[in-house]
Amino acid sequence: MLRTLVVFVCGGLVGGLLVWKLPALGQTPAALKQDAKPVDIAAMDAEVARLKGTVPNLSHVMADVAFQYSNLWFAAQHKNWPLASFYFNETRGRIKWMLRINPNPKTPSGEVVNLQGIYDGLETSVVMSLKDAIDQKDSAKFAAAYKQMIEGCYSCHKSAGRPYLRPMIPTVQPQTMINYDPDAGWPK
Repeated sequence: MLRTLVVFVCGGLVGGLLVWKLPALGQTPAALKQDAKPVDIAAMDAEVARLKGTVPNLSHVMADVAFQYSNLWFAAQHKNWPLASFYFNETRGRIKWMLRINPNPKTPSGEVVNLQGIYDGLETSVVMSLKDAIDQKDSAKFAAAYKQMIEGCYSCHKSAGRPYLRPMIPTVQPQTMINYDPDAGWPK
């Protein structure tokens, strides 16, 4: 009885699949869509150009990286490790956004820079050291890893032909809206 039921169900599935797919066999994708419209290359080119115009430049994204990375410093200084983890992830996300926008920018002299390759090297070394220090809630390791990451950032800036962009440990909180104190209550 069970065997008959299994054969019946399998037969129904195979039959249903054939009925569903058989009419499409041998047809071109355009024939499958009866209402297919011809592609307007000029309109597509215009849309691509419009979209390229909406993408922020790398300096805009790097300003966002700096904001997140500075907040990370102050969160860790206050031993607010959940907040530090948040800002670590935000920083990392902004760097990956920058790499999606342009993984191979040119230096001022026109040389192509492989930012993706540089970041891949940092990701497996100093970025992971920084994450480990946050996960371990270790202020001393954090400070050392943070400084190493700044050195990694500077090496990238130099490779991109911009040695005048010298990151440093932040001295002023980048914003005053977020309370870095992990024990802070709701404001009164």
